[in-house]
Amino acid sequence: MSATTVSEKMARRASIKTCGLRLLKDYAILTALILAIFVLAIVEPAFLTPRNMRNLLDQNAGVGIIACGMTFVIIARGFDLSVSATFAVSGIASALVANATTPALGLLSGLVIGTVIGLANGVLIARLQLNSFLITLASSIVIRGLGIAISGGYLISVTEQSYSVLGLGGIYGITYPSIIFIAFVIASLLVLHCTQYGRYIFAVGGNEEAALLSGVRTKVIKGSTFAVAGFAAALAGILLSSKVSTGIPNSGAGLELQAIAAVVLGGTSIAGGAGAIWRTVVGVFLLAVINNAFNIMNLEAYLRDMMTGTIIILAVAINTLTGRK
Repeated sequence: MSATTVSEKMARRASIKTCGLRLLKDYAILTALILAIFVLAIVEPAFLTPRNMRNLLDQNAGVGIIACGMTFVIIARGFDLSVSATFAVSGIASALVANATTPALGLLSGLVIGTVIGLANGVLIARLQLNSFLITLASSIVIRGLGIAISGGYLISVTEQSYSVLGLGGIYGITYPSIIFIAFVIASLLVLHCTQYGRYIFAVGGNEEAALLSGVRTKVIKGSTFAVAGFAAALAGILLSSKVSTGIPNSGAGLELQAIAAVVLGGTSIAGGAGAIWRTVVGVFLLAVINNAFNIMNLEAYLRDMMTGTIIILAVAINTLTGRK
């Protein structure tokens, strides 16, 4: 057998292995979700009813929106631990402004405040080249404290009925939060995967120095991803505030971890430069289905947490192994 033939065989084997690893990385999460739905549908036939599917979509709209925003940040090689605090403050601000002016202006103000918070994080991190993990951890403490200060630690109720339309209304049985979630997913897909801005985000996360040498304004791109995450957190926050007609100072605790878990579970690389919105959405619903399954089977919460943690560890391991050369 000639050396050329041996080399060709080795090249083919390497190509097959690479292809297999890529398929595992791209579609393992989707396969896991389909399998989980199949098993749960057998155990509990009511799970696949249209009503339950609508409820599942509505209940996870908030974390899904935040997870999509978090995907932008993580692809650009960052972390945002302040989204849960932004979620709470946006809801509080929205309720306060709605009581003082109009519901529409209140909801809009919540969105603006959340985006400004995200932008401030982005400026600190990108401009001053500070660690995103530490900065957003610190800012979350400040923002959460600010929320308690402006609310006095009390629930802020909104009596105007029109304020609850966004959170409780819907079309053909599908709630507005679900519709907004779907629209946000589509918009995120288009921006991240079909625009030059999206390509720049991948470039910055993959190799920031190379992107800078190629003429990409890396600080602007990286900083803007935190503004996207802030907007997403604010949007989720005002949806909850509208749904319950209340601004809640301690709302959203742990949402940042749920969002990061969904993003990582979906295969987005924590090292930056790789990821996909659709896989993040699948990650959100896999966690939701697991939670639903444990509720249906009336199992202890700690067992659910252990299983969720194990799945995330496996997802990170697969992501890391398939990313190695």
